Amino acid sequence: MQILWIRHGQTPGNVQRRYVGRTDEGLTDEAKLCLQKKQVLMQDLCVKIEGAKKPEEWYHAGEFLPDLVYCSPMLRCRETAEILFPGQVLHVQEGLQETDFGEFEYKNYEELKENPAYQAWIDSGGQMTVPKGESGADFRRRCCRAYEQCVRDARKKGAQRIAIVCHGGTIMSVLERYGRPEKSFYEWQITNGCGILTETTEEGGYTYGIREIGKWE
Repeated sequence: MQILWIRHGQTPGNVQRRYVGRTDEGLTDEAKLCLQKKQVLMQDLCVKIEGAKKPEEWYHAGEFLPDLVYCSPMLRCRETAEILFPGQVLHVQEGLQETDFGEFEYKNYEELKENPAYQAWIDSGGQMTVPKGESGADFRRRCCRAYEQCVRDARKKGAQRIAIVCHGGTIMSVLERYGRPEKSFYEWQITNGCGILTETTEEGGYTYGIREIGKWE
């Protein structure tokens, strides 16, 4: 089963480099226009293979029409999915949300750099529990459970291709655990409105294993 992971388009908070977790804001007008252009490319999906130098070396997946579209319940993800997959029913999956940034929510580095709790969180690599928020470990477990639920549901319905529209942190959490080749959390980072085309695999006993095919930019 192929899975196209897509990070939602840019929001006002993303533009201002804020920690946007539970703030339910929509996309910028510029992001909507950008996604509308990419929707055309979706009809002949082209993903960049790591190390490829020329467009003809990219992987052409042909017409990528997902059997099912799953998305985070946040507005920015639903708007992204509606633009990229017009007319498709969206299957909202609880658990795919971005991390709960607690007291850091909708603030940026300049606003937080003098905060000792923020510095401790940064020093921990995002693993410590955010004050009134979520720990890195809890966030990763939640995201992986949500992904597993999507796969179980898709297999039950006989889907061969699905799209999961969610958040950067969500994608990094799942691929850090299940992705092949193995990469660290931040090595799976992608920009707004871009994605990673993968397929599920059971190699090595990983029922929910994911093999990366390439990048969709």
